[in-house]
Amino acid sequence: MVKIRLRRLGNKGRPFYRVIVAEAAAGRSGSFVETIGLYDPIAQPKRLELKEDRALHWLLAGAQPTETAAVILNRAGVLEKFFAERPNLKAKYKFLDKRTPATKAEVAEPVPAE
Repeated sequence: MVKIRLRRLGNKGRPFYRVIVAEAAAGRSGSFVETIGLYDPIAQPKRLELKEDRALHWLLAGAQPTETAAVILNRAGVLEKFFAERPNLKAKYKFLDKRTPATKAEVAEPVPAE
């Protein structure tokens, strides 16, 4: 199985990531098939460069993104294009919806002090 995931680079305390396509059995910093982008969470504003056409190609070919990679692909707008072509796969990405039952619940009125 092929996965889209992050590969950590950079020094201690200064992480820098490449968005890669790799075999699921390969290690975090092991062999990979293709580099499709980079992500720097320390830079202000956060730096994200992504080859959208290649990311979409790999998604359509069956690559499964990790949760972190899926959030990055969603921010870049790649998952929207993917869901336009394959709408039935949207159910697998419910973790991207940050709304939870706790946030939908109404707050109770405070009881007045006597």
